[in-house]
Amino acid sequence: MGTLIFVCPTTGHQVSTGVEVDRSSYKMLPRTKTAIFCPRCHKNHLLSRIWAWLDSNDPHAPVTPDKSAAQPHRR
Repeated sequence: MGTLIFVCPTTGHQVSTGVEVDRSSYKMLPRTKTAIFCPRCHKNHLLSRIWAWLDSNDPHAPVTPDKSAAQPHRR
């Protein structure tokens, strides 16, 4: 299990969503964009699985963002 993390496009800081998910569930998340409130900048951002990753205590199984995708759109 890990916590879903993203980078705020306004501040550049990592932000925890507070959502706990396991690796297999993370991989099954759709690549569609979902609006999520950012406590760092107090704005909504469109978040996609390709720009989020799991913060896990398991160093042998990291899940990292897909670097080939475009940056998320601000909302």
